Amino acid sequence: MSLENIKYVPTLAIRPSEMNGLEQLPGLTKDRMRPLILLAPWTNANSLEKAVDRIHKAYPDRRYFLELDRDYSISNLEAEAQREFLELLSPENCFGNWRDFVFRFPNAIPCLQLQDQSREHIQAQIELTQQEGRDFCLRIVLARFPPNLEDVVGVLNEIGTADYTVVLEGGWIENALDLAARMSGLVSGPLGDLDADIPIVISCTSMPNDFQDFRGCSAIPFTNRELVEQIARSNNRRRIFYGDWGSTRPREASGFRQRPLDRIDYPVRREWIIARNRDEGWSFRDAAMEVVQRSGYWEDGLNVWGSNMILQTIVNPAFGINTPPKNVASRVNIHLHRQAFYDVDTSDLDFDDEWQD
Repeated sequence: MSLENIKYVPTLAIRPSEMNGLEQLPGLTKDRMRPLILLAPWTNANSLEKAVDRIHKAYPDRRYFLELDRDYSISNLEAEAQREFLELLSPENCFGNWRDFVFRFPNAIPCLQLQDQSREHIQAQIELTQQEGRDFCLRIVLARFPPNLEDVVGVLNEIGTADYTVVLEGGWIENALDLAARMSGLVSGPLGDLDADIPIVISCTSMPNDFQDFRGCSAIPFTNRELVEQIARSNNRRRIFYGDWGSTRPREASGFRQRPLDRIDYPVRREWIIARNRDEGWSFRDAAMEVVQRSGYWEDGLNVWGSNMILQTIVNPAFGINTPPKNVASRVNIHLHRQAFYDVDTSDLDFDDEWQD
């Protein structure tokens, strides 16, 4: 059954901070999630396969959803990895290039590609995926809403298969609850006739995209959990799952930006604690001390890589968080861990992984 024993479906882009935060999670945490990873070229690698290698390093020997990152901007067609990525975007032969690529990786669960696909093309995609013995994912991005969704649902009901997962993706929004009416309408309307055992993941992100006005230590609530709870109450589907962006956001248009001020981000269950102070010129160490010693939010004993990095920033800044990417990786690590164990008392769990030489 799809998503059996899975509690959390985070969407992650293949960017260094997200992959580092994922990699440093305990194995027990990784076992409770199934990330949906957005494929794009990895940094300056000369092959798109290097991006998948980075996924496998961060999340080894486990299944994950794989989707094309359509927010990635191709900037250099002389780069082999970018040319390969462009080829995967081609709808020719029912996205044949995409299927051929995904099928090379046994743990990758492909997302259906709906752009410019007729009902017959969609059916062919599903049948060819099933012939490979693969589950698949239907990811519906509200900002790119598929005009052929009725055809997709019709094919799924016709085939009568249950080996797939639906992800409803709201992207970035200031308040997740603003998506409730639209997502509830989709779950009870166009998706309402799908088999009741099909899991539906509700996902979006409200991580702030501007920190200019932050002074001192601020608690920023996120309402993603409330969104999922509200949708689950408003319809009779049994399998509604929580998803988000792991405390990140979709890619944005590139351009020159100044280095952000030093800050420390500390995720708790339904809030992000942001420590940053331009007026007092806080360093990473100053911000870490504010979070740990004075915010009232610090949890002793969490003992995951991200929280240990914050503590190390106070003890020895050279080995702690001393760059913005390290802050993001630490935040992602803590957020993923907390959401994977959202309703679980972890005080008696052993998160130490077996050491390997």
